[in-house]
Amino acid sequence: MNAADTTECDDDALVARARAGDRPAFGELVRRHQRSAVRVAAVISGSTEEAYDIVQDAFVNMHRHLGTYDGRGPVRSWMLRVVANHAKNQVRGRVRRLRRDERHAGLALTVADSAEEVAERRLEHEALVVALGRLRADDRAVLGCRFVVGLGEAETAQVLGIALGTVKSRTSRALGRLHDQLERGGISSVSDGAPGRLG
Repeated sequence: MNAADTTECDDDALVARARAGDRPAFGELVRRHQRSAVRVAAVISGSTEEAYDIVQDAFVNMHRHLGTYDGRGPVRSWMLRVVANHAKNQVRGRVRRLRRDERHAGLALTVADSAEEVAERRLEHEALVVALGRLRADDRAVLGCRFVVGLGEAETAQVLGIALGTVKSRTSRALGRLHDQLERGGISSVSDGAPGRLG
């Protein structure tokens, strides 16, 4: 099977092929979901620099343990959950405290039309990054999955290994805390119950 053929397959077919030793099939899975994986790792670990190492280790682990995917949920959710677990382990094992104001610094901004809008968005983005960094890890993880990675509530529950109701209640409480942090910084950008999506 060549690389061009892998793009025609759905995720489940790629997993089946990867289990049979097809390396390009697993490479295509990585290509499809790497960006989301890095964002999940970044919001949980609090470091975009560490996120790439976390994702690389997680993908190596996935390739070795493809048999653990039971097919009961989307492949992407399984992959992101493995990444989330690796990120949580990284946080637990960290000795030194990361600087909170540098968290999520590598996440891309949406480009605005004018220089003034770009500057305003950058200030709001930086305030949001700092505010997210001040939240508890659980709050940051659920908001990161929902609004940075863009996962739905059900997939967030799968990725974080928590109940759907917990996602809903934790999101509501975390948004309230985030709103408070942003107001203290003089910015009220939490509207319609959600922060603006980063990237």
